[in-house]
Amino acid sequence: MLSAVILAAGGSSRMGKPKALLQWRGLPFIEHVCAALRKAGVEDRVVVLGRDSAEILAAWQPAGEKVAVNLKPEHGQLSSLKVGLAEASSGAEGFMVCLADQPTVPADTYKRIIAFWAERKDSLVIPKTFRAADGKLKRGHPIILPAAAKALCFEAPPEKGLHWVTHHSSVQAADLEVKDPEIIRDFDTPEDYEALVKAG
Repeated sequence: MLSAVILAAGGSSRMGKPKALLQWRGLPFIEHVCAALRKAGVEDRVVVLGRDSAEILAAWQPAGEKVAVNLKPEHGQLSSLKVGLAEASSGAEGFMVCLADQPTVPADTYKRIIAFWAERKDSLVIPKTFRAADGKLKRGHPIILPAAAKALCFEAPPEKGLHWVTHHSSVQAADLEVKDPEIIRDFDTPEDYEALVKAG
């Protein structure tokens, strides 16, 4: 069984508003991510919200997702991941770490990553794709943490973040090349969002 933890607790300081609620094709970013995960067959989904939780929940209705709130999102992404892991199914064999500001990743890409993980459940799975700007392979999201890495997330020094977990000597990484530039695309600024809206 695979659980998904969707990280949506960031302050969105550069965007100026909660990125989870940005509209694209008639739906908020967070719904695009959750809908793709549903379509990909991920039944256990945990959305981690932060200080904007009330605003987000007033505008977005979960459809089977569990919702957890990180009361101290300023402590970084790892702190949000730990909140999500605590709410994920205890029977999970892996944890897909998803970002709320990646609404353009399609269900088929999630399915491909999940199928790859299913053949190597003890490995950390990291998708990568070619970046148009320089033609180099770049790692992206979502990644899948093996069940054994859950404990490491709670042991990691806060200042080291998730990088400490993914580079731990006990964690074996398996890269998956996908032909989907959306895995390395996110939206941090109003200009990023404007480009997405203009492209349709």
